[in-house]
Amino acid sequence: MTPGPRTAARAAALAALATLVAVPQPAIAKRKLAAVVAPVRVIPNRSDPLGVPGLNPYFGQIGLDSASDGIVVTNRLGLEDYLLGLNEVPTDWPEEALKAQAVAARTYALWTLAKPPGGSAAVYGFDICASIECQVFSGAAVATSADGRRWTEAVRATAGEAVLYEGEPILARYSSTTGGMTLDNSDAFPDEGDYPYLVSVPSTTEKGSPLYRWRTSFTLKDLQAILERAGWWSSAGRLRKVRSVPSRTGLHYPDIIFRGSKGRLRRTVEEAREVIRDVAPAMFPSKYPSLALTATGRLPETWPSNRLTIRTERKIVRVAGRGWGHAVGMSQWGAHGMARLGEGYEDILRHYYTGTEVDEVEDPGALSVGVAWGRKAVTVNGSFRIVDGRGRTLVRDALGDWTFRWAGSGAVAVDTPRGYGLPLRVGIIHAPERVIAGRKARLTIALSRPAVVEAQHEPGTGAQGAVKTAGRSRVSWTAPDEPGRYEVRVAAATGKDARSSESITILVEQPAEADAGATDRPEATSDRSEDEGFPWLWALGVIFAAAFVVVLGSRILRWKQSSWRNR
Repeated sequence: MTPGPRTAARAAALAALATLVAVPQPAIAKRKLAAVVAPVRVIPNRSDPLGVPGLNPYFGQIGLDSASDGIVVTNRLGLEDYLLGLNEVPTDWPEEALKAQAVAARTYALWTLAKPPGGSAAVYGFDICASIECQVFSGAAVATSADGRRWTEAVRATAGEAVLYEGEPILARYSSTTGGMTLDNSDAFPDEGDYPYLVSVPSTTEKGSPLYRWRTSFTLKDLQAILERAGWWSSAGRLRKVRSVPSRTGLHYPDIIFRGSKGRLRRTVEEAREVIRDVAPAMFPSKYPSLALTATGRLPETWPSNRLTIRTERKIVRVAGRGWGHAVGMSQWGAHGMARLGEGYEDILRHYYTGTEVDEVEDPGALSVGVAWGRKAVTVNGSFRIVDGRGRTLVRDALGDWTFRWAGSGAVAVDTPRGYGLPLRVGIIHAPERVIAGRKARLTIALSRPAVVEAQHEPGTGAQGAVKTAGRSRVSWTAPDEPGRYEVRVAAATGKDARSSESITILVEQPAEADAGATDRPEATSDRSEDEGFPWLWALGVIFAAAFVVVLGSRILRWKQSSWRNR
């Protein structure tokens, strides 16, 4: 019997997998490149973000430096693109609140860039960190999220605008919820002193925040255990009462008195908050942080702020607080409330930053965001160029998953992906026989090495290609709107080489009248019995077994030769 086109296509796919398994990779290419001088730059070859498993996808360049404690991962990109990756407020918030956040965040970044680096930035050599200590940065994950376009539009609509005081960008601090009144900067940051634009103002529009008012509680027994774990409570006997009292040093937050059967302890709320924030969840993870009407169903911290009161009732310590964060500058939930009342973003900013104006400023150019450090290894995937610390291009057309390992201070080792250096082979393992016009079909393919792949039909072409790793993977093909029989193939390219699979025929059918208006449908699958795949799975198993015998035999031979030489 003469094999059909689907038989030929599957045979080619199995051959691609056999190539990957049967050929000893050291005979084709080194799996590990020599250690190179850091910092290594990973420069994208496409507009797609680069993936960093365990972190986020990122637009722009990925930097991989080598410090004394491991690899430092940075993302270098322009200021406006950096703003697109900020994850400070929900992207479904009112437009004017998003614009106010965009301008405040841009201003904070400009102020940071104009000052000498501090903290982790000073230690590891980047411009700004990606955590709550600076501004929360999640890379391309924000812009590509469900409502990410709304945040992108807010950034684009305010491009180049900043909050200025006497013509200079301000320290545009902001936090989630103040509880009704912002603080002077010196109240929250006494070591810094005051700024004329960071003064206390009412914030009456933030009552929509789930943390405008919050509550939590402890049993005396649990709280005593927490204090003992922290090393605060050793000789004061059984804890009997806890209450808050005004600060004896004039702070804006109170002190706490812990009274026991043999003594008492006095601490500031902020001191107690830092200890309880870490110790309580570690000792009682099912209790703390407490349940609350937030996105996660719990309070964000055991005590979200230091603006609170404490009392003891029937062996229960009750804590009533307001707000979340330092409460200096713009209240994000206050901005949300003002926007819902019809206020524009400039009015919001002028309310929270006293005596300021909003105006355009000069673009500072690219900045470096520190996204992680102390890593022993980091993997980057996508399509990119690899350049070492001396400016030499190591790999011009890198595809797939490349791993960069710490090799001591100032050096990075590079591990190539599976299949790197093998001849390019691609085949279609499985595809549906029929697809409804305009719907997507999923094709299972086999690749001998990482490549950019694209499902194509005649006439016309498929969607933009995606990077796939060696082995089995899936690609999508969108059926044309015109019914008919289409020859579908998968094209693969590595930069230097290009191959296409054998084509298969897919019948594109007119949707039934009842389905004509449907849009969100599952991707098409084959209407054949899955039993048809068993012979091909059996054949694939035979090929893999044969490949295993070849590889094992060659290794045994090398072992025997080595043994003979060493006798």
